[in-house]
Amino acid sequence: MSEELNHLIKKYTIKNAHTIKQICAPLEDLNISYLGYAIIKPDGSFCNINSFPTFIEHYYAEGMYQAQPYFCHPDLFQSGYALTQATVNPFFQKTCEDRYDINYLLCRLQKHPNYMELFFFHPPINNSKNCLRYLNNIGLLDKFATYFRQEAKAIITSAMREGYNISKAKGHAFYETSPKLNLLSNNLKTQQFLKKISPLTAREHQCLDLFKQGRSAQATAAILNLSQRTVEHYFENIKTKLGCQSKMELLER
Repeated sequence: MSEELNHLIKKYTIKNAHTIKQICAPLEDLNISYLGYAIIKPDGSFCNINSFPTFIEHYYAEGMYQAQPYFCHPDLFQSGYALTQATVNPFFQKTCEDRYDINYLLCRLQKHPNYMELFFFHPPINNSKNCLRYLNNIGLLDKFATYFRQEAKAIITSAMREGYNISKAKGHAFYETSPKLNLLSNNLKTQQFLKKISPLTAREHQCLDLFKQGRSAQATAAILNLSQRTVEHYFENIKTKLGCQSKMELLER
């Protein structure tokens, strides 16, 4: 592990372990053991913090991050959820299971205008069914993402300021995708998947569809026979459910 990366892990995950654990405490109600969080920019700027310091230190020391298929250029992905294992390397995967009780995890990918944000939700070890049942709580996970982003803002901002560049560590692999990955930008099944698990109500879907067609809140209110205030209320709900900070981010969903 490079000195830069070692510094990143020690300063922002190990040093802030207590704070991160407190922020992640609500996840215990969903039977989620650990949380991994990462930001990746197109130029390779990167930060990664985790609620399980012992695991993440070993993860980087062994170079497992170099084979992480989601630590790649943001343009290769789109927003959504994906079921994956802790690592694609069979040897490392066995280590994750035997030593850290980490097997399958649920990955939340969120595309922002200038970066990609990833949440890795780790259930207690067993099998993929532990992750699949979280699909019933997508709305809660989206709300937690917004909560985590706000509560950990100072840590995230400082980590990104350090300027670690993962594209240098991964080389050409930073710009390549694995054909086995879910939620790649050319995966047509993704749209069907997201539609089925969407937490939006029928009325919220109508407002979002009209917004994507270029309609203003006033025009949407007139079309749906609602007040403009009601439409704006719907949009606040939509942003919260989809983990977006602004209406413009909704155009990417």
